[in-house]
Amino acid sequence: MPPWPYNDADETQEGAEGRNKEVQTSIIQSLYNSITDSFVKLPVDKEVQGSHSDSDISTTIPKSQDTDQTSNSPWYSELLGVLESLGATLEHSDTNESKSDSRVSLEELAANESDYMSWLTGAKSKLDEVALQVQNQDWSAFTSFSAEEPENASSDDLEQNMESTEEIARARTVKSRILEQISAVQAQLNRQVDEATAALGSAVQNMLPPQLQRPWIAECAQSCIDRDIHPDLLESTSVRVSPDICGQEADFQAKRAEKIRQDFAKFIGVSASSVDVRDIPVIGIAGSGGGFRAMISTLGSYRAMHQAGLAQCVTYDAAVSGSSWAIAALHTYANGNPYQALDSVHEAMKTSMFSTSNLSEFVNENDGIAKRVFADIAARYLLSGAKSEDGHSVTQSKDGEAGARELQTGGIQKTATLLDRILGEAARRGHQAVDVLLPEKYQTWVSKPQSASVPLTMDELLQAAKSTLRTMSVPPLSVVDLYGALLFRKLIVQHIKVGDDKKSDLVLDPKWVKLSAQRPAVDQASQPMPIYTAVRHFIGTDDNDPDKAQGHQYQWFEFNPYEVGSIDHDAWIPSWAFGRPMVNGCEQLKIGEAHFGGIIGAASSAFCASFDAMIMELYMAVPSAVRSAMDPLLDWIEHGTEVSHPIPPYTLYNPFYIGEQSSTSQSDKLAELESKPLLSLMDAGMENNLPFAPLLRPERNVDVIVCLDSSANIEIMPWFARAEAWAGDHGVERWPWGARPWSADPLRPSKAEVKLDQSTLSGTRSVRESVNKRIRDDNIRCVVFDQPVASSPLPRKNGSLPRPITILYIPLLPNAKFRDPDFDPETADFCGTFNDQWTTEQIDLLADLASFNLTQEVSRIRDALKVAYKRKRAHRLYEEGLDA
Repeated sequence: MPPWPYNDADETQEGAEGRNKEVQTSIIQSLYNSITDSFVKLPVDKEVQGSHSDSDISTTIPKSQDTDQTSNSPWYSELLGVLESLGATLEHSDTNESKSDSRVSLEELAANESDYMSWLTGAKSKLDEVALQVQNQDWSAFTSFSAEEPENASSDDLEQNMESTEEIARARTVKSRILEQISAVQAQLNRQVDEATAALGSAVQNMLPPQLQRPWIAECAQSCIDRDIHPDLLESTSVRVSPDICGQEADFQAKRAEKIRQDFAKFIGVSASSVDVRDIPVIGIAGSGGGFRAMISTLGSYRAMHQAGLAQCVTYDAAVSGSSWAIAALHTYANGNPYQALDSVHEAMKTSMFSTSNLSEFVNENDGIAKRVFADIAARYLLSGAKSEDGHSVTQSKDGEAGARELQTGGIQKTATLLDRILGEAARRGHQAVDVLLPEKYQTWVSKPQSASVPLTMDELLQAAKSTLRTMSVPPLSVVDLYGALLFRKLIVQHIKVGDDKKSDLVLDPKWVKLSAQRPAVDQASQPMPIYTAVRHFIGTDDNDPDKAQGHQYQWFEFNPYEVGSIDHDAWIPSWAFGRPMVNGCEQLKIGEAHFGGIIGAASSAFCASFDAMIMELYMAVPSAVRSAMDPLLDWIEHGTEVSHPIPPYTLYNPFYIGEQSSTSQSDKLAELESKPLLSLMDAGMENNLPFAPLLRPERNVDVIVCLDSSANIEIMPWFARAEAWAGDHGVERWPWGARPWSADPLRPSKAEVKLDQSTLSGTRSVRESVNKRIRDDNIRCVVFDQPVASSPLPRKNGSLPRPITILYIPLLPNAKFRDPDFDPETADFCGTFNDQWTTEQIDLLADLASFNLTQEVSRIRDALKVAYKRKRAHRLYEEGLDA
């Protein structure tokens, strides 16, 4: 029975509002009962008359010629009568409108709409079943026969009683017209379901706070197409396929060397006039993961570097996970000032970012900022429902060929002319274009077709999405999107203290929602270039099915103010275009770049770890005796756990997707990436908690890497072993082979790591033990690796030894000379990776320890940089055929 049985005698004024719905549901129930209970055994009318009109269901009901026969054919008559009543009720009732009486609460109204929606959906399903039953009936069930004839009369007997073939045709006509009536009612019922769905949605929306209702969400999303924030909406993007750095970064390197010459000369203690900018070592900071512990300690280390004059000599700021937050603060509101960043962190860390009450208070009291924070989530939520009705991809026609509209000028074009590149770049960079482009060599470019118009409103964007995206896979919203928005609100929205007992003021420059907004300071070379990192987990199968995985690998991606792309695929896209749906190098939709909150969320999404990594976190936390007992269990369950991620990662449109066309790429890795419409990224700490990969790219020519390691379980982490394996796979000749800061072997090393230790590291254990002793016993907080201590696995080129990279390793460890010698970040509860609420005293304690450790080692760092400078100078002079 329907949820509201209709009884006219019991109807009251308060119940009048639901009467129409009750009539409809009762009639639908009657329709179903009458047809399913009496379908085969009842006779039908012999004659069928009446006109037929598709537009008016009341005129499509067949009428009997002999009214006396109606009583002898209750099934057919009742069916037609019910169809007529149902059609009239559906046609003329206005029960779709949600009528909220003042005496009915929003919750009750929503519940009623939900019940009605559920029953309508069920009735629609039942009616579909009836239509199928009628369709499957033999024509003989629709012939006229006497009541005396047995119910089990055969089809042959019935055929003998037929007067002529006209009666067979008439019977089939009856069946056809019954199906027409059911079809007409189905169409109206479908409309009823759609309208009930809208009414239910409206009722639910009215129950939500204003900030979760559609108008507020649309206002949030509007900023994603705000041309004041995203002027690059007017630009058409391009994909660059090349191992080289882009021209803008090469330009930055040259400017930065000039900018830091005096500071570098001062730091190493020589006159600026004696320093050739070509000899200044390219210095990169490598900040580790470690959540809020890593963020605070990294800021403490930067504060010490700033005081010593070292920060002014740095060219690259690279980061993994938690240290990304510190880098993000320094390259947004803090403008390179670690003191200002720490001041904001002191205020931001007073409350938990996961508190719903704090979040609600933030949204209510800071509506404008909240709309900026949640803009990307709002836009992606709205776009996820923007689907076309015909279900065909705009980028692919029915025969699989690329659609003409956006691909007629698109597609990958190998090596565009230098003139094309200069003209395209000149549109954005004016007179700098020639200077930027001329140094570039051996690059492959993709053309820039103007394939999508720029929407002015969200309605225009959604309409464009319906007609453009169609069957393209839509990136799902995940917990990482919300996590990134909360991180952005906590760490990039600046918190300014206004009094001891008052809430801090919140300030957000709208431009900081974009990674590309960090570009002006880099263009001017006034700050180092920030590099944020993430990894894509490729599990070794075409369809990424964990059950079929034979091997897996983490592929590095980086985000910098100029480009976003893959270090392992040599594929790049301008950072301002990251987030736009693209196929074969052609934009499908104009939308602002991916929210910076999403990027830092992806960069620090350690909770998206594989099941195996989650088990390892538990494994490292238990005593060694328990580990021994766990080893057999881990060996047994190891297969499959390395490639299974219980929490989905951050997912966006893959800018390198080429659709169903065959890849022309020489690289198998790139061809595989090009075949995937979506790109999923997660915390690079899954592979290495130190960002060696972007700094080891040979084309960057980094000479010194300063590692700020705030990892947990720091002594048993295989970061150097994994960096060495990556260097070997990518032909990085300059890696100081055999460099290891710890003598302890990694817990449960991979087969590759075991093989590496057995080959490359044979005979180096004594060196590692010596380094370990200096760190622990001699209180050394900076270890210098500037020479290989093991043989290189790479073939030597031209018979010469490469100039090795210098690595300065600065671990976060307690210090016997610190003001609190007993403070150990490894064991202090408040230093937990995911603890997001700290007191002022706790922040000061950790930041001060990091500053103290680095300040203690300034002299050692200075000596190492001086050696690196002299080595680079001697190498240049040798290459030029001059004496050192």
